[in-house]
Amino acid sequence: MTTEPPAPYVVRFRRLRPILMIAVGVLGLAISVRMIAGVVRAGQPNRVPTRLGLAVASAVLTAVGGARLARGRRTGWIAFAVDADGIFLVASPDGARRFGWDEVSALVLFSRRTEFVEGTVRCVGVRLHPMAPGSPERHLAELEEAVSRHDLPLDVWERLRRLDRGPSEAGLELAVSFHAEARGWQYRTSSLTEAMRVHAPGVPVVREPSERYYDLVGWRADQEELRQALEDAELRHWC
Repeated sequence: MTTEPPAPYVVRFRRLRPILMIAVGVLGLAISVRMIAGVVRAGQPNRVPTRLGLAVASAVLTAVGGARLARGRRTGWIAFAVDADGIFLVASPDGARRFGWDEVSALVLFSRRTEFVEGTVRCVGVRLHPMAPGSPERHLAELEEAVSRHDLPLDVWERLRRLDRGPSEAGLELAVSFHAEARGWQYRTSSLTEAMRVHAPGVPVVREPSERYYDLVGWRADQEELRQALEDAELRHWC
């Protein structure tokens, strides 16, 4: 008698929201263009800027809706999944990534405070094993190696010296290498925790408060700066 494998936990992007964003944006753009044409014909150019602001906002809304629609279609509308093979996660600007269980040490649930409207955005992060490419430990090792090089231009070496040394020793335990904000999709913590227990009982699910957001993801800015500095040094070498 064969046993059916446990069903994957799959969260999909909402389809209705980007469609509505496009529809509202196109309608707003059409209305604003007519309004601009009306005030110009009426000889009231001082009233154009407010109408132009509506046109710009409508165009941005249409573009965002179109981008979300295209993103959903590229991934089959799957935003996040946990199955027997690992974790699938879609984030911007990194794109869709799949992580096997052999490289994941924890799934971290946290949030980010929004800048313009008081509130928070829920996030899902993947913590990689120390030796996996993209882990904070590997970043720190690469930074130490780069700083000790003697063939780097002085200004590049100074850029590396100014970088933070990454998360503290305590922070290394849960710093995430990849994360996605739950925009256009939602997850249920209880269902997700159960899926992790079924598919990866040895991988913990950790919850962190929004106050720890920078501790969790801030080191990745240094990772990008390190990559850019070394690329600049390599380009100069060949110039």
